[in-house]
Amino acid sequence: MKIQYLAVIFVIIMLPISMVLTTYVQNQVRTLDLQISYDTKLKNATYDALKAFQLNTVNSGTSDLSNSKIRDIEASVNSFFNAIASNFNMVRI
Repeated sequence: MKIQYLAVIFVIIMLPISMVLTTYVQNQVRTLDLQISYDTKLKNATYDALKAFQLNTVNSGTSDLSNSKIRDIEASVNSFFNAIASNFNMVRI
């Protein structure tokens, strides 16, 4: 067998394998990019909620009352959900 025939057979075998592997790697890269994006958005929303809770508890003169604590927690939870909705370009009602 000549070397040209072996080269053609090699190309016929390797071309589909390389195309499948390329597609697989591209899907993995897209998945990792999306995961990093979601993680970043979640961390930012959590940071916003914690910052809102800290600001509310520092500025609250009635931090001893349970109603005040519940209000501060609800405000930070609302801040979290608003940040998540803002990061994902959604409208929160």
